[in-house]
Amino acid sequence: MNQIGVALIGTGMWGRRLAPAVKQTASLRLVTCYSRNAQKCATFAAEFECEAAASFEAAITHPGVRAVLLLTPNNTHAEQALACAQLGKHVFVEKPIADTLSDGRKIRDACQAAGVVLLVGHAFRRLGAARKVKQLLDDGRLGTILLAEANFSLPGLLTPDKWRFYRDTCPGGPLMQLGIHHADTLHYWLGPVTRVRGSFARVATAAEIDDVGLALLEFAGGARGSLASAYGVTKTFYLRLFGTAASLHYQTDMSIWPQADQMDAATTLTLHSDAGRETIDFNPRNMLLEELAEFASCIRGEAAPETGAAEALAALEVVRGAIASYETGQIYAMEQG
Repeated sequence: MNQIGVALIGTGMWGRRLAPAVKQTASLRLVTCYSRNAQKCATFAAEFECEAAASFEAAITHPGVRAVLLLTPNNTHAEQALACAQLGKHVFVEKPIADTLSDGRKIRDACQAAGVVLLVGHAFRRLGAARKVKQLLDDGRLGTILLAEANFSLPGLLTPDKWRFYRDTCPGGPLMQLGIHHADTLHYWLGPVTRVRGSFARVATAAEIDDVGLALLEFAGGARGSLASAYGVTKTFYLRLFGTAASLHYQTDMSIWPQADQMDAATTLTLHSDAGRETIDFNPRNMLLEELAEFASCIRGEAAPETGAAEALAALEVVRGAIASYETGQIYAMEQG
């Protein structure tokens, strides 16, 4: 099998999680990397046995590169993705697709026009636990879902040198960075959100951003949901579904974070019904390996992205809708497109 050469842009925390997964994906080869800090880039390149590019342009124009992994600040995604598409490079962009819907649509349109693959890193739906919940829902084990609750929160020790510190580069704060994962998973499980109401507050953080965000969701199927995220609290990750036949509690011991490959091992699924409490078994999966293997399959023309532009824009609109609702005091109706 001919390996697909990739450039990895952004060598921070998530870059260090994704690079080993690239190395373990037989169909991909890490050719080069780039970050603004030359010393960190050189250290990363030595550790993961690739070239250190002198610039973003040098990385994406490298003759051995067919695809680019963008693990960079949200507000840079559009400019970088468009540059890659114009060169005919396939694009993997970490979630969110962008920090505005207009930029997200520009990325979608540019990749479509160039005929290149666009895959967005909404990996959490690929966890074994998430796949099992989808199976339970499809099998009718929970009945009709009436209510969903979801929370993804972290300590979020932000300092002024971090782009997440500032409102203009991190609108929506933890809801944009963390809650958006659950927005995608809930869409995967329950279908599209049609309306959202948002609430945000800056309670304890020294950063400019709000440190707590809440979105109240209305799903097309009739269910209601709450999606919450905060910075400055203990690591928290759960989803709960309440149906007419049973309720499902999805809980992860996030003491393992950010070791994403260990999430399934730290997760329990519990079904509660009139028959009692049942622990649900599932097959653990490595979400990072799976999304990269899918990216390679899409490039080879063997598959279509499970989390492409449509899915990424739907998740982003939940967060942007919550922000718009909070700013206007009105319920936000989703545009979906």
